[in-house]
Amino acid sequence: MPSGGATSEDRPGTRSTGAARARAGRPGPGGQAVPVAVTWDERQRRPVAFVWRRRRYRVERVLETWVLETGWWKDEGHVSRSYWRVRAEGRVVDLRYDRIARTWAIERELA
Repeated sequence: MPSGGATSEDRPGTRSTGAARARAGRPGPGGQAVPVAVTWDERQRRPVAFVWRRRRYRVERVLETWVLETGWWKDEGHVSRSYWRVRAEGRVVDLRYDRIARTWAIERELA
């Protein structure tokens, strides 16, 4: 997966409870996900850094991964996303990769 992008291949992941994700705050104005540039390590198959608010954050640890796949049975509303909850320089954020649009965003900041 090149820097800032990914293929649409499935990522191994785990499922987590929605309660943990529901407590999180959205990083952008109006609670929107914020587009970010992500550096992807193809060998490790994980994000290793991202740029957010004009600052580069090194991913220290991947805490959790999961995949959201819904709406595939209809023409409109298909969602295919991979998520990585990461610790990066004292912050915990959920990075989101939209496998249809091939774009990265920070979905939420936890701490």
